[in-house]
Amino acid sequence: MASQSQIAAPPWLQVWLEAGREGQVFTYGNPQQIPVQPGDLVQVRLRGRRHSGLVVEALEDLPGELGARTLQPIESLLQAAAVTTRWQALIAQVAVHCHASRFLTLKSALPSAWLGQRAQRPAKAARPQWCIEGPLPGAESTRLTAAQGALLSSLEAAGGALPLVQLCGQGGHSRAVLAALERRALVRRVPLAAARPAVDSARRLNPEQSLACKAVLTAEPGSTLLLWGVTGAGKTEVYLQAAAAVLARGQSVLLLTPEIGLIPQLLDRARSRFADAVLEYHSGMADGERVASWRKALDPSQPRLVVGTRSAVFLPLPRLGLIVLDEEHDSSYKQESPMPCYHARDVAQMRAQQDGAVLLLGTATPSLETWQRCEIGEIALLKLPSRIGGRPLPPVRLVDMRQELAQGHRRLISRPLLDRLQQVGERREQAVVLVPRRGYRSFLSCRSCGEAVLCPHCDVALTVHRSKAGNQWLRCHWCDHRQNVSDRCSHCGSSAFKPFGAGTQRVVEQLAEDLPELRLLRFDRDSTRGRDGHRQLLQRFAAGEADVLVGTQMLAKGMDLPRVTLAAVLAADGLLHRPDLRASEQALQLMLQLAGRAGRAELPGEVLVQTYLPEHPVIAHLVSGDYGAFLAEELELRRRAALVPFARAALLRFAGPSASATATAAAAVASRLEPQVLEAGWCLIGPAPAPVARVAGRSRWQLLLHGPAGGAIPLPAEAELRGNLPAGVSLAIDPDPLAL
Repeated sequence: MASQSQIAAPPWLQVWLEAGREGQVFTYGNPQQIPVQPGDLVQVRLRGRRHSGLVVEALEDLPGELGARTLQPIESLLQAAAVTTRWQALIAQVAVHCHASRFLTLKSALPSAWLGQRAQRPAKAARPQWCIEGPLPGAESTRLTAAQGALLSSLEAAGGALPLVQLCGQGGHSRAVLAALERRALVRRVPLAAARPAVDSARRLNPEQSLACKAVLTAEPGSTLLLWGVTGAGKTEVYLQAAAAVLARGQSVLLLTPEIGLIPQLLDRARSRFADAVLEYHSGMADGERVASWRKALDPSQPRLVVGTRSAVFLPLPRLGLIVLDEEHDSSYKQESPMPCYHARDVAQMRAQQDGAVLLLGTATPSLETWQRCEIGEIALLKLPSRIGGRPLPPVRLVDMRQELAQGHRRLISRPLLDRLQQVGERREQAVVLVPRRGYRSFLSCRSCGEAVLCPHCDVALTVHRSKAGNQWLRCHWCDHRQNVSDRCSHCGSSAFKPFGAGTQRVVEQLAEDLPELRLLRFDRDSTRGRDGHRQLLQRFAAGEADVLVGTQMLAKGMDLPRVTLAAVLAADGLLHRPDLRASEQALQLMLQLAGRAGRAELPGEVLVQTYLPEHPVIAHLVSGDYGAFLAEELELRRRAALVPFARAALLRFAGPSASATATAAAAVASRLEPQVLEAGWCLIGPAPAPVARVAGRSRWQLLLHGPAGGAIPLPAEAELRGNLPAGVSLAIDPDPLAL
């Protein structure tokens, strides 16, 4: 590659700036003859304000309409080769696949801090970097406070050493607690460069793991494999050992996980194994941190292992050898808004084929789309059928809530579950309890007229929340509107309000009433806000500060907590009756994943599921644990009905402040599309109001296109569709939507 000084200085440049919904391209001069090329970030001025922009084209001649103008000059080069030609080709491919513009896709993929309106500040002088080692042998370690014990547990879990910024910054431990442990000689501070090597070493693989790892390392470049392993089978160790071999070849690795809450454990394991080669990249990082990770990823001199969520699939690693999508079935890999509505699994496959990397999909509960591709031979199948050490999967025990009701027990938590939780506390074990909703109560309703209290901006009921002091308020989980609990019904004037349903807050409160000796923690979006909220709460639970962790679906995803012997599901029926094609699939995946949190270490586990429908087919598959049988049955049903994955769909979502204007726009687009759609052998359904017809004051309508699998979606360019929309009405195109 030519050095920057050897690159010719083009006289004019096309520069893309983040201006407007998806950015605009402006032409600038280069009178200073700064050596720049497409893919560089430059500093320019627009309307008197400094911007950072991406050079998308170098011009030797100006278009005729610009020839007589004096163009503003670029001011400086900010980042050479911020993106590569190959990376820009990936963006173009994603844009076509998602029916989005190239620049809207570019805006979604790049770290936003690079494209802000202020010029980037020069980097500050580096502060000394420290590492904390401990617990040190020979020091007296009795009479520890809970916070001191939690800090030492974090060090032990990381192999005995952690960078200070990771321990007290990302880990959330107090520097005062650290100082107290230093005074007692339980830990010590050493320069990061002089810290002892990480002590975490590769585990010995069992025969099934060894075969899987070998298959990954010998797979054809550009191929895709599915690692189907039961929960606790050691999939993560396969990922890490395959990553070690790929890094040793001088290639980089992308290790993706669906939720930010799963990052801490995976990141700690990776850093204890690969130290400085590890980068993280996700939306929970500060803007400057994401830019720094992007810059490090561009460096071809050091292979990297990147741990991140779906946005990390766009990191421009120059020599990519392996991409891992852990929990590949998880819907969090799909971006539904804003456009482009991409699925990280699809983008990962594009990257694997473009870069000659291997794509490894890992899960205990494969998605039907992935499994169907295995059946037709597009994806190679690897299996880990048993847990590490031959530990058994936890048995599933059903609690028939109809019998509880008939016997006069009307409480939210059944007597069998209360008895089992009491045993957990007495034995100093731990339990996780899944509640479908966060908040205190699902909604508030008038007992006189039946009217529910709705969000003034959305067509959804407000959720009741409650503080520790007992104060209650109402909150919308769609637009975040909040209001006080009213004394009277706005519909009939009655003061007879009654809360219905139960969220995580209410469950924690009732458990505290029924079993006051239990120590409880809540794990949901409300309790894990802020920097590293997930990490801090999970560290507290892992350190033994609580007996029971009550949470939403976040509980079921990939956490390895060795003292958990009980996993429970409250209100399982709420997961089964959603009006969605994938309701059964997603409900079984969630409950099987939750079941996998129990009995992962030496202590045996058990699963309790409260339900009014113990005979439901999904519940039967949960009890049997035979996910393969469910896949076979569900695929046959989908095949007969010509539904996904034996068909394709695309969803067009319209939104605007006026309900009539939005409906009219949707109808006009439907009329324009219908001949083209029918000619391609597809059908068009709608327009119709979206299931939630109003969000944040904007009316929502949708069109559904449905057609044969494998074919292109019969849609014109996105700009053509949006070109005739009335002011204020937006359009989002979602190819292969997960939620209809």
